[in-house]
Amino acid sequence: MAKKFDLKLKGYVGSWDFDSDYVDYVLDKAADKEVSVLIDSLGGSVATALSVSSAFANHGNVHVYYRGMNASAATIASMGAKHIAIEKNAMYLVHKCSFPIFEWSALNADQLKEKAAEYMKTAADAEKIDLTIATAYADRCKKPVKDLLDLMREEKWLTAQEALDWGFVDEVIDSTEDVKLTQTVANAMAAAGIPLPDNMPVEADGWLAQLEAMFKKWFGKKEAATAQAVAEPDAKPDNSIQSTVMKKVFLMVAAVLAAANLKALEEPNEGGSYALDESQLQALEDSLAQAKADKEAAEAAKTAAETAKADAETKLAAAEARIAELEARPAATAKPVVETGEQKPANEEQSPAEALAATLANARQMLGK
Repeated sequence: MAKKFDLKLKGYVGSWDFDSDYVDYVLDKAADKEVSVLIDSLGGSVATALSVSSAFANHGNVHVYYRGMNASAATIASMGAKHIAIEKNAMYLVHKCSFPIFEWSALNADQLKEKAAEYMKTAADAEKIDLTIATAYADRCKKPVKDLLDLMREEKWLTAQEALDWGFVDEVIDSTEDVKLTQTVANAMAAAGIPLPDNMPVEADGWLAQLEAMFKKWFGKKEAATAQAVAEPDAKPDNSIQSTVMKKVFLMVAAVLAAANLKALEEPNEGGSYALDESQLQALEDSLAQAKADKEAAEAAKTAAETAKADAETKLAAAEARIAELEARPAATAKPVVETGEQKPANEEQSPAEALAATLANARQMLGK
């Protein structure tokens, strides 16, 4: 029997589905009761996570259950709970905090120094936040703060058993569902700087995945029905599930055919099957191929963005080094330049005759003589 939860915290920490105000409201309503909380999140706002953790601690009787993939701020949120459990196929990640950095402009030397100083201040703030988080982890795990900082620096996903061994959780329980990593979630993790778990396949999602799943269920059901007919020739086939699946497949296939300006599907025959001509089948294959190409293009764009980011960081480092080099050099002595373009030493003055000759030469040049 599935466990009932008083509070489910999912999605981005700090958004409407993982909100500290709502947590306070639920806890206040159950001030004298045990509160069970499900957490299934890849993280988000550290401020919200610290607020939730404090609310759990102040209540004093909160039991947290981790399901799926939990990382970053989602792990901080549970530190104030009385008891923490994790499903045996769930995963757990702690890492150093990060700040978004956006700078797409050309900067002069002064601006580069200002930007470098700004980044150094941000880095100092990040180190203080990391220390605060590591201290909370260390108190829970009963381990030195340095060990937790080292683990955060590794950015390594932990299994449920490893999370228990470290002391982040108090218990490993049976899982209620399998953990799956879809392409959408993988892209979101990459954008947030969260590493992907080792050896976990990334599955397709969206309408393409639904279409593929429907076809598998459709043909799988037909194969099962055929096997049943062979084993029990007098038995009446059950078409209820196949009919439901077919309706969903029909809608998806119809959308693909309409987009390709092809004729719509015919009515199903007595057996509940739809007939597709060669052009319709080709349209479906083209649609699947295009979806695959779009996925590869998105991955290529992601790689290009990561390369551009690395190049920008390299250029910034080179600019900072150049600034330091220029600041270390002595100022050069400037020499005055006369109208003729010839340089004169600073202590040498023109005679009246030389000045008159230069003036006449300039006048002839202006008059074209």
